[in-house]
Amino acid sequence: MPEHLHDDHDHDHDHDHDHDHDHAAGHGHSHRPSTDALRSRSLVWALGANAALLIALVVFGLAFGSLAVLADAVHQFSDVLGLVVAVIAFRLAQRESTKDYTFGLRRAEVLGALLNAVLLIASSLWIFSEALERLGDAPEINGPGVVVVAIVGLVINTASAVWLHRVAGDNLNLRAAAAHLGFDAAGSAGVLIAGIAAVVWKAYWVDSAMSIVIAVLVLFAGGRLIAQTGRVLLEGSPPGFDLDAARSSLLGHPAVEDVHHLHVWSIDSEHTALSAHVVVTSDTLHDAQLVGADLESQLASRHRVSHSTLALECHRCDDVEHR
Repeated sequence: MPEHLHDDHDHDHDHDHDHDHDHAAGHGHSHRPSTDALRSRSLVWALGANAALLIALVVFGLAFGSLAVLADAVHQFSDVLGLVVAVIAFRLAQRESTKDYTFGLRRAEVLGALLNAVLLIASSLWIFSEALERLGDAPEINGPGVVVVAIVGLVINTASAVWLHRVAGDNLNLRAAAAHLGFDAAGSAGVLIAGIAAVVWKAYWVDSAMSIVIAVLVLFAGGRLIAQTGRVLLEGSPPGFDLDAARSSLLGHPAVEDVHHLHVWSIDSEHTALSAHVVVTSDTLHDAQLVGADLESQLASRHRVSHSTLALECHRCDDVEHR
C-alpha cells in the first residue's frame, strides 16, 4: 500500500464482501444452541448421578470399614463439587459480552477447570496420608459389600465419563469434568480389586494399597489440569497451533509483503485469538480492507482462529521492537 493510500469514494462501503467478523467478543457463540443445551443437560445428569453415588459411598464405606471406599468417597466428593463448579462455569460462559467483559465470561470455564484441579490434588494428598497410616496395620473390611459398592461406582462413573467425553469437544471445562469422572472409574476399579482380595485371600492390606494407587491417579489428573488451565490463563498459544504455518498463510497472499508482531492466544479452551501487523500492497483503503477480510477468512478456515485483529500497514513499522 503506497504512502498516498486513500479511500476510494467511488466504492460503496457496503460492498458484496461480508466483513462482519464472527469474533468471540460477544458476536455469538461457535456452537449451536442445541449443542450447548445438550452439554448443560449432560452436566446436570452427571451431577445428579454422582451425588447419589457419593451418599452411597460414604454410608457403605463407614459400614464396611473400607478405606478404599472412603478414599473413593473423598474423590467422589471432589467430583460432585467439581461438577457443581462445571455447571456454574458453563452457564456463566454462555453470557453475552458487556462493556466490562468484552469477551464475555468465557474464561469462567477455565477457572472452573482450575478449581477442579485444586480439588483433585487436595483429595489425593488426604487419601495418600490415610492409606500410609493403615498400610502397616490393615483392619478387616467387609469384602462382599465393598465389591458391590465398587461395581455400582464403576458403572456410574464410566457411563458419566463416556457421555461427557462425547459431548465435550474442545471444551476444557467439560473435558476436565470427564477426566475427573474417568479417574473415579479407575478408582472404583481399584476398590473392586480390594474387595475381591478381601473375599478370596483375606488380604485386607490391598484396600490400603489400592487407596495409594487411587491417590497417585488423582494427583496425576490434577497436575495435568493445572498445566492445561495455566496455559490458557497465561495466554500461551493453543496446543497444536502452528504459528509458523499461520505466518506462512498470511505471507502466501499475493498482496502481503510482510507480517510482524504476530501473537496468538486462547480466549478459552475453544476460541483462539490472533493479532498481527500486516504490510500490504494495495492502492486504496477499500482494496486493503478486502485483503484483510481474505486473510481473516483464511485464518478462520485453516487455523480455527475465531477472533483475528490485523493492523494493515503501507510499510513496516520499525519504531517498535518485536515482542
